[in-house]
Amino acid sequence: MLSGKQIAAARKEKGLPQAALAERLGVSAEAVSKWEKGVYEPKEDNADLLYEILEIPYIEEFGRPLNARLFNEDHMSAFLKGKLSGGRFPEAAKALAFAKEKHRGQFRKGPGKIPYISHPLTMACHAFAMGLEDDVLIAALLLHDVAEDCGVGVEDLPVRAEVREIVALVTKPRGGFSEGQYYRDIEGSTRACLVKCIDRCNNLSTMSVAFSPERMADYIRETERYFPRLLRTVKECPAYNNAAWLLNYQIKSLLQTAKRSL
Repeated sequence: MLSGKQIAAARKEKGLPQAALAERLGVSAEAVSKWEKGVYEPKEDNADLLYEILEIPYIEEFGRPLNARLFNEDHMSAFLKGKLSGGRFPEAAKALAFAKEKHRGQFRKGPGKIPYISHPLTMACHAFAMGLEDDVLIAALLLHDVAEDCGVGVEDLPVRAEVREIVALVTKPRGGFSEGQYYRDIEGSTRACLVKCIDRCNNLSTMSVAFSPERMADYIRETERYFPRLLRTVKECPAYNNAAWLLNYQIKSLLQTAKRSL
């Protein structure tokens, strides 16, 4: 666990007052003070956040799983708000606010109770990092799980029809699901293929801390069977050629690592 000296030193190096760090963590300034004095240790969830906020190198302890929080959602949210300001991304701006509201209180599978909103935020940041500054695509990435996981109808999403159509394609139906038909439908939309491939990259990178070995093996099988076709659809669009190469590289690399861990 983090020592009080580590927390104090990292906090001061960041130039954060105790009160500012406490606000980021959702605890009292007194709690931060007591951690630093060694009166008591932060709970595991708070310790994970401290590693992220203070950028303290994470060292795995014996018997403790790797930290599933690859990026902090506060940082990603601030980055996206900056990118989406100025009116260039009206659909994505609406989607960001709506996704944060609907995913509030939801958490990712695995240790650490990672807020679910971290997943769509990571996907949107991933797209921007690949140069995909496409308002409709970013909006669909942010909303891709809202209909499936939050009980919201696709028709109720506060975005234009083009975004809703992509979300409808990547949303798995609750009854009578056919895996093959689901992926064939997605293949008909380049943007839906991009959403699904970026989603798969994020899920492959975190599945070791959230999936059972059996679930991991099934996820690998599904990825190898269907995603080469999705990537071919993306590659056929010249504007997305670089993204197709990067996603292909990322997915294959993650699959290779995952296979060796089983």
